Amino acid sequence: MGLVVWGMRRWNRAAARRTDTPPEPAHPLYVLGLVVLWLSLDWPIGSLGAGYLASVHMLQFLLMALVAPPLLLRGVTPAMLQLLEGESRVARFARGLTQPLVALVLFNVAVLITHVPGVVDTLMVSQAGSLLIDLIWIVAGIVFWWPVMLDVPHHPRFAPPLRMGYLVVGLMFSPIMFGLVGFMVYSATPLYGVFELAPRIPGLSAQEDLQLAGVMMSIGGAFIAFVGLTIIFFRWSRNSA
Repeated sequence: MGLVVWGMRRWNRAAARRTDTPPEPAHPLYVLGLVVLWLSLDWPIGSLGAGYLASVHMLQFLLMALVAPPLLLRGVTPAMLQLLEGESRVARFARGLTQPLVALVLFNVAVLITHVPGVVDTLMVSQAGSLLIDLIWIVAGIVFWWPVMLDVPHHPRFAPPLRMGYLVVGLMFSPIMFGLVGFMVYSATPLYGVFELAPRIPGLSAQEDLQLAGVMMSIGGAFIAFVGLTIIFFRWSRNSA
């Protein structure tokens, strides 16, 4: 969270110096995004998701990768985006990273890697490994939502219907997420040793916990995509009127 706040403040101040105007105040939705990050990292979600319950770990994924990033991106001002229209290395790298197809592929690769049992069991046993997974989720979420939320770099062909299709392919019918959900829900044994060997909560076995995590990924991703589709559609209708 400190890195996010520090980066946004530096970016905002750099934009203010370039335009010779005072830095713009934080957008309320950006502040809400920080609150969502805090809730996902602090007790009880952070504690239960860091090696006890796969279902709470999945809740962390949904909050960090799919809920917080679009809210944080609402804090990016037009003046801040102007800094990415130049030819600096950072600007060119950001433009390349946030191309819709590139962003979609990177997000799905990040989701796959951070849910492979061997990776989870290796990283989740340490604070540093758990932090690495959190950072991958946050960065991948920001990259994924960038083409939907921001118009820099400008993609004339990435019109609202394509943005809606982007969310459908990325969240509702993603082969990666569908595959992970299938493994979680229909696996005969728990996939993750770190959660299977953790102290159990009475009434919830490791297998049931894993199945609940799969259901949460499926329903949570679809619900977030539906909210995004609804907002894009109504904005498109209003602008077309």
